[in-house]
Amino acid sequence: MATPRRSGRPGLLLWLNTTVKIRARLARRLMAFEEMTTTPEDTLRAAGISSKRQAKYQRRMSKLLAGRE
Repeated sequence: MATPRRSGRPGLLLWLNTTVKIRARLARRLMAFEEMTTTPEDTLRAAGISSKRQAKYQRRMSKLLAGRE
């Protein structure tokens, strides 16, 4: 007597379900990471340093490093 052949479909559905759950979890982590990212502009703003003051500082440092005091 021949045994009935089992369909591979339950395994496929399980695999698809697992894949969708993992992708959703990774997407949530990525979004949380992007929210935590701090830019240099954010740091300067938090320290109360204006972009004008930062530009002046950058010009002075560039001159010093180039040896043109």
